[in-house]
Amino acid sequence: MPNLTMKSLLTRYSLLGFIALSYLSLQAQTIADDEPADFNTELNIPVIPDKQIPKIKANIHSIYESLINQGYNVEMCRDDQVLLITIQLDKLFGPNETTLLNSASSVLQPFTQYTRHYGLYKILLTVHSDDTGSPAYRQWLCEQRVISLYEYFDTHSSSPSMIYGYPMALQIPLTDNNSRDRRALNRRLEIYIIPGPEMFTKAKSRK
Repeated sequence: MPNLTMKSLLTRYSLLGFIALSYLSLQAQTIADDEPADFNTELNIPVIPDKQIPKIKANIHSIYESLINQGYNVEMCRDDQVLLITIQLDKLFGPNETTLLNSASSVLQPFTQYTRHYGLYKILLTVHSDDTGSPAYRQWLCEQRVISLYEYFDTHSSSPSMIYGYPMALQIPLTDNNSRDRRALNRRLEIYIIPGPEMFTKAKSRK
C-alpha cells in the first residue's frame, strides 16, 4: 500500500461523496486495505453485549451528567448507549477560517480524556455547515476543519485510531437557513462518544 497524507486521503474520499477516516497523523503513514465505514455504520458499532448493557449505560449516564454540569449541549442516543454533544462552530473557528481559535482549547479539552486509553471509547466528529457558499466550498471548509480538529486531538490522544471524522457540510441541517441565528445553529461540531471494546471487557470484569 502507498503512504498517503491526510490531505490526499481527504481528496480521495470526498470524491466518493463522504469521508470516514480513522485518525492518521499529518505525517505520511501506511493505511490498511479496509476502507472506513460510512457514518451510520460507524455510529452503530461496536454492538454492546447484552450482559454488559446495564454497566455501559451507567458509565455513559455518568459522563452525560458531568458534561451537562459543565454546560454542554448533550443528548443520549442509540438506546442511551451513546452520547451526542453539539458545539456551535462559532466557538471553535472564526468565519470561513480553518484554524482553531485560541479559545477553542477550553471547549475541547474536556473530551480529550476519552481519547487517552485505547479501546475504551470511539469518537466520531461530524462537522456541519450552513448554506453559505457553493457546495464545493462548504465541503472543502468542513474537510479542513476536520483536519484541524484531528490536529488538536493528536496532541492529547494515545488512541488516535479510535477517532473518526466526517465533514457533513449541509447534509443534515438542524433548521432552515433563512436567518443569521438559524445559520449559526447549523454550523456545528457533533461529537459522538461510543463505548469501545475495552469498555466491554472492563464491564464484564466488574462484580
